[in-house]
Amino acid sequence: MKKLLTLILLAALAFGGWYFASPWWAMKSLADAAQAGDMAALEERVDFPALRASASEQLGDAVQRQRDEGGILGEIGGAIADRLGDEVIDRTVTPNSVGALVASGAFVVGMLPERLRGQELSWDVEREGLDNFRAHGTFEDGTRGPTLIFRREGLGWVMTGFELRDPNEPTNEFGSF
Repeated sequence: MKKLLTLILLAALAFGGWYFASPWWAMKSLADAAQAGDMAALEERVDFPALRASASEQLGDAVQRQRDEGGILGEIGGAIADRLGDEVIDRTVTPNSVGALVASGAFVVGMLPERLRGQELSWDVEREGLDNFRAHGTFEDGTRGPTLIFRREGLGWVMTGFELRDPNEPTNEFGSF
């Protein structure tokens, strides 16, 4: 009976360690690969078809907002974006651009506001049950960065989406990893 209780306790400790540490480890591994420019490691840690679908959805939402606000210019821009959107996303969402997103907060550093360039980006993890978590980026000055979305694959995690933030929105507080 004592051996069974010990085994159950060890299994519970192992599960608890995995539950709390694995998202942190996944985000740290992704950030380390981005900083090192390790494209092979980035490809292993990112589900590119899901990431491109996330980018396509966000582009579609942005185009619709422009159509709603822009009259004829919004319609023309929307029609162009509809035709070119998927092609641009396929060419843009690459291991290099994901590395830039994780390291700098933008797919292209030149797209960041000048005040954010060169600032270090820290990541906080927010669990969403057993199968998902989000990593929220924050720049050194407290400005909100992107949010990366992860899905569990076996005992590991892969990045499947992102949400780009308006750098002028206030930062939410999440538990740090």
